[in-house]
Amino acid sequence: MKNRNIIGIILIVLFSASTLIWVFNNYLTSQKKQKDEKIIDLYLGELTGLINKNKNLVLTASVLLAKDESIKKCLKTDNQNSCFKYLIKSKQGLLNTQIFDNLKIHVHDKDLKSFFRLWDPKNERDSLKSFRYSLSIVKEEKRSISCIEIGRYSMLIRGITPVFDEDKYIGSIEAITNFDSIIKHFRQQNISFYILMKNKYKNIASKIDFNNEQKLKNYILLNQTNKNISFLYDLKLDGTNYEKNGSFYLVSTPIYDIRKTIIGYYVLKLYL
Repeated sequence: MKNRNIIGIILIVLFSASTLIWVFNNYLTSQKKQKDEKIIDLYLGELTGLINKNKNLVLTASVLLAKDESIKKCLKTDNQNSCFKYLIKSKQGLLNTQIFDNLKIHVHDKDLKSFFRLWDPKNERDSLKSFRYSLSIVKEEKRSISCIEIGRYSMLIRGITPVFDEDKYIGSIEAITNFDSIIKHFRQQNISFYILMKNKYKNIASKIDFNNEQKLKNYILLNQTNKNISFLYDLKLDGTNYEKNGSFYLVSTPIYDIRKTIIGYYVLKLYL
């Protein structure tokens, strides 16, 4: 009888100890999860801040460019050739401020056709009306806007301002930047940043030749990388979310265009 009591006590102690260990491990796991979620939220907030910063920069640049009388003259006289030297000078002035690492300038006429792409020597007068919704808004509402939108040359951060001759709308001008500065910013923190565009918009970005490594199942990876990106192929993208993948987290959040349509996703690869 005495041995039975001892065995019973030992079993109770072992059960209690196991229960305590299980509860403690769950507590530690829960604490770690909460800590990781707070860090993830901080990085998402940092990403939002960087995107908004770049939107504000290109918006400010477009406002300044729209005031340039030389550029107004190009649109009024419909003279593309004279536009080049004025735009080069304006671009260099903006780059000299050291605010921009990368900047493109695009002028559009009043009919929402491309008037002059500073980076494109062909200077095609192609219509943008069917897919550049931001330009229609600028024309209709006569106001400056910034947004992320897909064009012939990929999904980019854009600031657009109407150009007026006195009170008459004669076109608009656009300052454009890519995501390179944001990629660089996160790389300095040992974080990989990926920009994914929905595959169905690939035909709009008709001037870009995407290589096979950039073509995922349902998305196009916009930034080129030599790193292994196999984890992106089966990543579930549905709103703002995160998932653990071995030793790292994959944090994803939607990219919205001017119409509040999801056109792609940002993905952060974090080691926590």
